Amino acid sequence: MIPDIEPSRCEPALCLYGARVLARKLWDMLDEIPGVRENRDPECVHKMRVASRRFRNALSLFSACFPQGEEKSWEREARKVARALGRARDLDVQKESVAEALESVGDPHLKPGIERLLLRLTQSRERVQESVLKAVTALDEGRLKGEMPEALRALSVEMRLKGASESDAVVRDHAVLLVARRFEELMAFDTVADRPERVEELHAMRIAAKHLRYSLENFRPLFPGSADSFLERLKEMQDLLGVIHDCDVWIARLPAFMEEERRKTLDYFGHARPFSRLRPGIVHLQEMFRDRRAERFSSFRKFWRDSRALPSWVELPSVLRGDIP
Repeated sequence: MIPDIEPSRCEPALCLYGARVLARKLWDMLDEIPGVRENRDPECVHKMRVASRRFRNALSLFSACFPQGEEKSWEREARKVARALGRARDLDVQKESVAEALESVGDPHLKPGIERLLLRLTQSRERVQESVLKAVTALDEGRLKGEMPEALRALSVEMRLKGASESDAVVRDHAVLLVARRFEELMAFDTVADRPERVEELHAMRIAAKHLRYSLENFRPLFPGSADSFLERLKEMQDLLGVIHDCDVWIARLPAFMEEERRKTLDYFGHARPFSRLRPGIVHLQEMFRDRRAERFSSFRKFWRDSRALPSWVELPSVLRGDIP
């Protein structure tokens, strides 16, 4: 039984360590603002979205080191920008996926439906850009950027004056307990790995893997070499489950898209006959995403079984403590 982690604990050594981690995560996020504003490279949105997630994960780990009002305010700002970036990133990924499908099809009868979907996605992406700009401007001018760097410097000075050291055993002990908790949260989904129909739980499993990965990354310097192979497998797992989730979104979305386009055709022409040009391409995408999901789930099932057979996986907390080499 793993003991509960007390987020209210404000150990000086933990706060000193947290100040350094948070400073790095904060600027990783803020440094992407210019690229997101320019909107020339979709990777800037992706990088800032990931950085905002990592920042929020770290802030949750070390929240007790700050007055509650400050921490909640900072978290709200980061969450708002993450939400706007998430909508934009999802559309960027969907556009890329549909564009690749369009390029790969040889049958000209399939192209109209795929082209129409790509057009709608492009229009949606253009509409959300305004909310992205508002969100990053609010972040650039808000309390998080204005207050947190100085708060982190002050925290670091205060903790050092109290005699804190990042090498204190309490930091490593806390890290092992936290990672063990996150690991057990992931392993609670063990039975889902053999159940392809459990769509929502597979998505929740991916989120649990992400939380474990980010938490372990925050404490990675404390475990030189011990965490590397595990983090690599977590990334592979996230990638596999990410593709499965994307396919699930498409499988659910495409029938609704077909109905929307049918109604638009009916409203414009007074009849739905022109819609028949669009349908074959959308049906082709449905089949493509179903096949892709089945292939990725098969890979994920094998990956999970192989991982469960590794001592470094099932005994992660013991590996981090050094009990198992």
